[in-house]
Amino acid sequence: MVLFMNKWVEMILCILVFCICIVLVIIGQKTVGIKNLLLQLVGLVGILALLYGYNKKYK
Repeated sequence: MVLFMNKWVEMILCILVFCICIVLVIIGQKTVGIKNLLLQLVGLVGILALLYGYNKKYK
């Protein structure tokens, strides 16, 4: 039962991090500037980290 709950918590956490990263990319895309570029890069790194973690399970 504990393992089952851990998978649910992990999935919800990943969805939350994904949504935050998407929001960072969208907010950073709206205007031009170094600050907004850094927001986009942080969002992109977050999305790539989630993708890496997902693919690592199936390697």
